[in-house]
Amino acid sequence: MKTEDFNFFGIPAENIRAAKQKRPTNKHAQHTVVPSRKDIATLSPAELRTLLVAWMENGATEIIPSRAQIAMVREALLERADAKQLSQVIAMCDNFINGA
Repeated sequence: MKTEDFNFFGIPAENIRAAKQKRPTNKHAQHTVVPSRKDIATLSPAELRTLLVAWMENGATEIIPSRAQIAMVREALLERADAKQLSQVIAMCDNFINGA
């Protein structure tokens, strides 16, 4: 895996570029931002929740995360000093991983 792909939890840079270049085919805009490891390490709980919900629920086809990728996000969240304050975001990841 390339370093750039690693920084975006395994989503290939080519997929991110393709998602951003894709024209919307319906009236609902697709989310085209994949959080980076830096985002996961530094954003506030509210910002993380907004970003992760958009990625998990409205991501363009090219960047839809797998359960394994969300598990990597969860691990990164647990490494934060404020992990206790991220319990809702971590629970959201757990629900995605478990298919809830």
